[in-house]
Amino acid sequence: MWFVVFTEKPHSWWVDLLAWGRFKHALAFGWLPDQRSWLLYEVSIGRTRVALLPDCPGSDELIAELRAGNVTLAMKPGAEHAPWARLGFWCVPALAHLLGIKGQPLRPDALYRACLEQGAELADW
Repeated sequence: MWFVVFTEKPHSWWVDLLAWGRFKHALAFGWLPDQRSWLLYEVSIGRTRVALLPDCPGSDELIAELRAGNVTLAMKPGAEHAPWARLGFWCVPALAHLLGIKGQPLRPDALYRACLEQGAELADW
């Protein structure tokens, strides 16, 4: 199960311009029960962050901070035969690839809709 966080506040004016619409950025995290850890995956224009967060109060605080004021969807990975090639490498194409999204969303709003179309639900925990 992946949790996909969609943020509404842009990090800069040009991100606000490029990601027109409600959402400006997206990231994902998932629970790894065998390791009792969270896996965080975030792709930004300037970097990619992959982190393994052990099950502890500090990790819970970080996840709560990432989710605060944002919209979080819960979803299972999609089809094994999603497109093998993606246009670009920013948050949306990277997450679409991770989640097995069938289409080619380019903006966070489009990724949000694609996740819902593939069975994602609002995570209210």
